[in-house]
Amino acid sequence: MFGIAFFFFSVKGRAQEARRLTLQQAEALFLQQNYLLLAQRYQVSADEAMVQQARLWDNPSFSSTFGFGTLEKVQPFNMGSGGQFEGDIDQLIRLAGKRNKQVQLAQWNAATSAAAFKELMRTLRLQLRGSYYQLYFLKETEKVLKEQLTNLQIILDAYHAADAKGSVAHADVIRLQALQIGIANDYTDLRQQELAASQNLQLIVGSPGPVEPLVEGDVLQQYKLNGYTEQALADTAVANRPDLQMAGHQLKMAEVNYRLQKAMAVPDLHLGATYDRNGSYAPHFIGLTMGIDLPLWNRNQGNIKAAGSAVKAQGATLEQQRLAIAVEVNTALRKINFLEKSTGWPEMKRFNGEYDKLIEEVAKNFRKGNISLLQFIDYFNSYSDHVKHTNKFLNDRVLAYEELNYATGTQLFNTVQ
Repeated sequence: MFGIAFFFFSVKGRAQEARRLTLQQAEALFLQQNYLLLAQRYQVSADEAMVQQARLWDNPSFSSTFGFGTLEKVQPFNMGSGGQFEGDIDQLIRLAGKRNKQVQLAQWNAATSAAAFKELMRTLRLQLRGSYYQLYFLKETEKVLKEQLTNLQIILDAYHAADAKGSVAHADVIRLQALQIGIANDYTDLRQQELAASQNLQLIVGSPGPVEPLVEGDVLQQYKLNGYTEQALADTAVANRPDLQMAGHQLKMAEVNYRLQKAMAVPDLHLGATYDRNGSYAPHFIGLTMGIDLPLWNRNQGNIKAAGSAVKAQGATLEQQRLAIAVEVNTALRKINFLEKSTGWPEMKRFNGEYDKLIEEVAKNFRKGNISLLQFIDYFNSYSDHVKHTNKFLNDRVLAYEELNYATGTQLFNTVQ
C-alpha cells in the first residue's frame, strides 16, 4: 500500500516541475504563441492585401505584326522602308462600376476575416480559462487527497504493527486498506483529468513544456453579476459578438456581389490605338480602336439569380445568429443565477474551513481510539466526496461566468489585471 501512495506522490513531484503561470501570464502567452491565432492573423493580412489588388486597373495589352514579305518573296522581319509593321494597344474599361464593387467586395471580405480572428480569439479564450480553472480546482482537490493518503498511510503503518502484535483485529487492517485503495483510485482518476486539462492548456498557450495555474488571492470574488440585466447583456452581445459581425459582413458581401453580378451583365469597353506602317490606304496609318461584347445570349442571368438567393440566405443566417445570441445570453444568465442560489461562496468557504478542522479532529480521535473504525471510514469518505463536489461546484461557477463573457463577446468579469 505504501508503494501505491509513494507512486502517486512521486508523480506529483514531477508535475511540480511544470511552469506555473498566472492567468495574466497564460493569456499573454496565448496571444503571442497560439498557432491558430497566428495563422488567422496571416489570413487577415492576406485578405487586406486583396483590397489593394482589387483597386488596381487592368493592364493594357499590346500586339504587333512584323512583315515577312510575300509568298513570292519571303523576307523575315522586313521592317525597312518597303517592309511592314503593325502595332495595337488595348485597354479594358470596366463599366457599370464593376471595379468599385469589386473593391467593396474585397473590403467586406477583409472585414469578415478580421471578425473571424476575433471570433477565434473569443472561442480560444473560453477554452483557455476553462482549462486553466479546471486544472486549478483539480489540483486543489489533489492536495486534499494527497494529504488523506499520507495520513491514512501513517494510520495503516500503526495498524500493521499492532496487527503483528495481535492487539487489533486483522479485519480492521483490511478495511483500512480498502479505504486506501478507494482513495488511491480517486487520485488516479483525478490525475487523468489533470493531464487532459494540462494538455489543453499547454496547446492553447503554445508552450513546449507543461504549465500549471498560479492563482493569487481570491479571484473568485471578482465573478459577480453587479446588477447586469438580461436586456443590457443582450444589447452588449449584439454590439460586440464577432460571429454576429461576421454574419453581418457576409450579408453585405452578398448584397455587393448581387450588385456586381447585375453589373457584369453590362459589357465592358475595349479602348485602344493602332499603328500600321504600310498595310493601310496610307503609309504610317494611326487609328482609334473601340470594342464591346454583344450581350445576345449570355447576360449573366444565372449568376444574378444565384447572387439574389445568396442575399436571402445570408439574411436568414443573420437573423438566426441574433436569435442564438439571445438564447445563449439567457441560458448563461440562468445558469449563473441557479449556481448562485444553490450556495453562496462566502458561506461555502467558511463551511470548508469548519469541515477541514472537523476531519483533523476525527483523525486525532481515531488514533486515540475515541471513535470506531466504521465512524472513521464514514467521515473519511464523506470528506473526500465533499472536497471533490465543492471544487467541481466552484469550477462550474467560474465557468458559468466565463460562458457569460463568451456569450456577450466582452470581458465583463475580467480577472486579468
